[in-house]
Parts: sequence; C-alpha cells; structure tokens
Amino acid sequence: MQQSLSPAGPRSRRHIRLGAILFTLGLVAAACGSSSGSGSDTISLGQEPLSPSIEDIQPGTPAVSTLDVPYLTFDGQIQNLSAYAGKPLVVNFFAAWCPNCVSEMPDFEAVHQEIGDTVNIVGLSIDATAADALGLIDRTGVTYDTGWDPNTTTYGVFGGFAMPTTVFIDSSGTIVEVFSGALNADALRKKIEQIT
Repeated sequence: MQQSLSPAGPRSRRHIRLGAILFTLGLVAAACGSSSGSGSDTISLGQEPLSPSIEDIQPGTPAVSTLDVPYLTFDGQIQNLSAYAGKPLVVNFFAAWCPNCVSEMPDFEAVHQEIGDTVNIVGLSIDATAADALGLIDRTGVTYDTGWDPNTTTYGVFGGFAMPTTVFIDSSGTIVEVFSGALNADALRKKIEQIT
C-alpha cells in the first residue's frame, strides 16, 4: 500500500494530470446527475455512486460505508479508504500551505515508526498540485501511505472545516473522533490508544 514518494517525472506528471482530469469529470458528472436538496454528497467515478451523508459521518457511527470513498494516488490511480478496513485507521488531511500541517507531519512519522503496521496511517493532501504535496512529503520525510484529495471530496465527506484535520477510526469501522488542529507525537499517541 505504500505510495511512491519520489517526485513525478514528465511521464508520471501526465498520468497525474490525466487521473486528476478523470477524477474531476466524475465529480462534475455526479454533481450534474444528483438531485438537489438530497442532503448528501454523491461521488461517481464511473462505478456505483457513493452517497455518504455528512450528517452520518460523526463520532460513534459506523464508518465502513463511509470509508468507501475514493482519492487519488500520486501515480494517477484511484484508491479507496475501504482498503484499510479491519485495522485501526488514522486519516490525516494536510496541505503544503498549512504551517500546522507541516509542523505535525514529522510527529506523525515518528509515531508511525513506533507502531508499525498495527495501525494504518494515511495522509491525504488537499493541495491543488501534486508537486506541492510531493514536495512537502519529501521535506517532512513521511513514509506512511499518502494520497491526493485535490477537490477536497474526501475531506468534505468527513466534515472537514479546518486544517489540519485528523480522523480516528477503530478496527470495527467506527469513527471515534474527527479532530481539527495540530497534534504532537504525545497527543497523537493518546488518540491512537482510543482506537486500539
């Protein structure tokens, strides 16, 4: 599941752009085809539409269906958070323009190194360009899985409203907490204890 962290070459950049275009077209098609006033965000990527309701995505509710949410990998592939089902999951939304995101990423990496594969950590960039996201990943040295959410679709599904935002999900697929703000290593360890 580890994503390549090396900067994209010219061919990879074309794949990233193509993936981003396809992702955006899917979102536009979903928006045009959805009924107004439904109270849910509909995401369609040429497959079955996903309709997670933001009202349902809050602490204490099952997250298995809400994990069926796509995002892009940096090689232009579509990935899904449901691939991490069955283990505790930490989803951290970050951006290169967010100083608190930059400051907490080395702490997330330190905790990731301590806990190994007992808890999945996924970082999702909401940067407008993959180059910005990959540059930050390189500078901070993170090795946990990362992906790209340039249209903030996944971020919005989890009700994100500030940066950084981190979602804590236990192994049964229940959202324990959606936390907005920076976390140092000690605070992150304590929150992870609540989902293990």
